[in-house]
Amino acid sequence: MDAAQLGALENLLAGDAGRCGLLLIHLRRRRALQARLGLAGQQALQVLLRDRIARLLRDGDQICAPGSAGEFAVLLPNLLSVGHAQMAAQRILREFEHPVEVDGHSVLINLAIGVALCPEHAVDAAGLSRSALLALDRAVLGGKRLEMAERSDLPGPQTEDLRHALLENQLGMVFQPQLDLRTGEVVAVEALARWHHPHWGDVAPEQFIRLAERAGLAGELTRWSLNAALRQHAQLRRRWPELACAFNLSPKSFGQTGLIEQILAALRLWDLPPRLLSLEVTETAVLEDPDYSGWMLGQLSAAGVEIALDDFGRGFSSFTYLRHFPVSELKIDQLFVNELASQKRDQQIVRSMIELSHQLGLRAVAEGVEEPCTLRLLTAMGCDRAQGYHIARPLAPEELHGHPCMESTGETV
Repeated sequence: MDAAQLGALENLLAGDAGRCGLLLIHLRRRRALQARLGLAGQQALQVLLRDRIARLLRDGDQICAPGSAGEFAVLLPNLLSVGHAQMAAQRILREFEHPVEVDGHSVLINLAIGVALCPEHAVDAAGLSRSALLALDRAVLGGKRLEMAERSDLPGPQTEDLRHALLENQLGMVFQPQLDLRTGEVVAVEALARWHHPHWGDVAPEQFIRLAERAGLAGELTRWSLNAALRQHAQLRRRWPELACAFNLSPKSFGQTGLIEQILAALRLWDLPPRLLSLEVTETAVLEDPDYSGWMLGQLSAAGVEIALDDFGRGFSSFTYLRHFPVSELKIDQLFVNELASQKRDQQIVRSMIELSHQLGLRAVAEGVEEPCTLRLLTAMGCDRAQGYHIARPLAPEELHGHPCMESTGETV
């Protein structure tokens, strides 16, 4: 955003504007359009874009002067909900789905929009602008028409903060229980890293994982997380000796030299039978080099480690991976589980996933169980395991000992 746009945003946020939205709108293929339309046509296109966008806005919304040709900032005060900013952006995109006449030329307008909200993504003009710009960059680079800002776009700790946290053991681990739906016992826990920064507070996992990947610290984060998870899991096994541990392998860790040896060494160090470790991988993790990934996971599977395909159903190549990788468990993505009780189509999809798992001799695990009715439906469908907030939120190791969900879990006598 230029100075004029930023000033307008600052004025808006200084008033009583409630929840606000910022749309950054970018015209793709500008050079091609400029070459085709010429100077007069470019100016006519700029006026057309501004007029059509303005007609779609509410009273009180503001369309700012373009920072450069083909770019607009739209300010949306007093939004009733987070979704209203996205609806406004979609309205603009629909307006230009068909060619328009510009100075005697039929032109197809291709837009990309980044959306950010105050106070959800920032509380000042500079932060809101930054979040919207990062969202717009993702849309442009990813070939998408619309992207919302993410929590990981917020200002926060930098590379040196994470490097220091890893060296000083300042991260922590929590464990989310996984319920066996046939016995009603917790049979596994998923280990999840957490970071509480002394200045920034709780840092979202997606934020520090992305920071680690960008800074080349993914290997260090994996090494720390694996050993921290198994060390604390070893303490839990003193009371629950058959409790399994699920651990997520990030996409960047697959290229890490010596990863197999590192995992097997950690199992020996913390005296964990390989059958009690489940490595959760996503399609993204194995996509870059499927041959190497298949070999690596095959080596770990041969050593007795279980392999779980995480977020099953979200990607496009899940069935391909079932053919080539030594998967022992499918984790049904919470996208299909969250509204299971009310969406008949989701019920059909989840039932099919469970049946597919069993036909292939695999275990089916449902994520994102937040309602008792969802748990009952999954049990009736024959799902093997489930996890989610209805069962338990991610808990610190000491919290597991007193949690109701652990009462029926087999203990050391």
